[in-house]
Amino acid sequence: MNYGLRWEGQKQPDPITPPSQVFFAPFIGRTVTNARGTFSFPSDGTIPSDMKMFQPRLGIAWDRNGDGTDVVRAAAGLYYARIPGLNLASARSTNGSIGQTIFRSSELRAVLGSPPAYGTLLPAPAGAPFRPDIFVFDKDFKNPRTFSASLGYEKEILSHLAASIAYTYAATDNLTRFVNRNDSIFLSPWTSGLSGPLDANGVSTLTVVESSAKSRYNGVTFGLGSVANPDFQYQANYTLAVDKADDDNERDPFSFRYARPNHLDREYNYSDRDQRHRLNLWALYHFPWDIWANNRFSYYSAQPTSEKCGANNLPTGIRATAPGDRVCPNQTTILLRNTIRRDNAFASWDIRLSKPFRFRGRGQVEALVEVFNILNRDNFKDPSSASLLFNFDGTIRNGLGDPRQVQIGVRYGF
Repeated sequence: MNYGLRWEGQKQPDPITPPSQVFFAPFIGRTVTNARGTFSFPSDGTIPSDMKMFQPRLGIAWDRNGDGTDVVRAAAGLYYARIPGLNLASARSTNGSIGQTIFRSSELRAVLGSPPAYGTLLPAPAGAPFRPDIFVFDKDFKNPRTFSASLGYEKEILSHLAASIAYTYAATDNLTRFVNRNDSIFLSPWTSGLSGPLDANGVSTLTVVESSAKSRYNGVTFGLGSVANPDFQYQANYTLAVDKADDDNERDPFSFRYARPNHLDREYNYSDRDQRHRLNLWALYHFPWDIWANNRFSYYSAQPTSEKCGANNLPTGIRATAPGDRVCPNQTTILLRNTIRRDNAFASWDIRLSKPFRFRGRGQVEALVEVFNILNRDNFKDPSSASLLFNFDGTIRNGLGDPRQVQIGVRYGF
């Protein structure tokens, strides 16, 4: 039995502009009521720290017969996640007081003043900006927390051959989500109320970093393997899993993933990470003449994506390019997120052959031949992002995957 308690704390930086001096300071603590409901301003101008991340863990292994041939394993614990620094950046800089966009148009001449003559620049800004886009942290923000538990059983069914089954459950709450709390669906409660031209100043897009999302994972893994024989070792495992969430924050913090901010329940469906089937086969052979063969096969099923709603307010089977595509023509029906699959199933069979040439003393030379993707599958790269130009998910590849490849090498060990 292993048990313990881990504590972590994440102290967030203070905002660059103090809450009492920030552009939206008069909104802090205010409540607005309109035809769509009553709305409290979500931020107090700070970035909340989380110093209460207590994480108990427990692990149990029970050798039923005392000889290692029949083992039950169980584990459970709480796990907290850190907040990426990129999520903090906009709340510190894009607050209406530091950075702003200067804008003029003839339509808003009475509010903003006349646009400059063609060929001349806008004058330097004076005073507060007019309805800037701002980023804030929800005053009740918390770090993501996962409760994970697993139960497994492993038994030797033949000499040096063991079979296993394991169930894993993970429930994550307080996942980070980005929501525009000044959306027109709420009748834009924070568009006015600050001092400014015609007493109509306020904010435009109010991006709130919230901890209101969740995810749930259930997976069963079946295993079969033998590692006792030095000349022939193999393992096989297959995982059947369902991974659901109502937001996936492994992405940039500058976009909204929901179709409508007042219907976040329509976001809870298969996660972007969901892979129903995962199969891994591995074998290591030691042939005569001291030749070693390492054999590996991996298969992962396709991941989900969302589809458009079309005629008669029914799904079309066509991939949505934006969350709003899931809103049906009647403007009330919203398709669930991630109901179809992308074309990104993956399978690869790889082999390595090697032969060591030992010398007196410590050193040896090993000749290697490696073949990747023996079946020459396309393994199409189908990224989750709709845009490959402006994207913050890291390196994205699109199109065909790696073809069959062969490489020859020599390694010297000492």
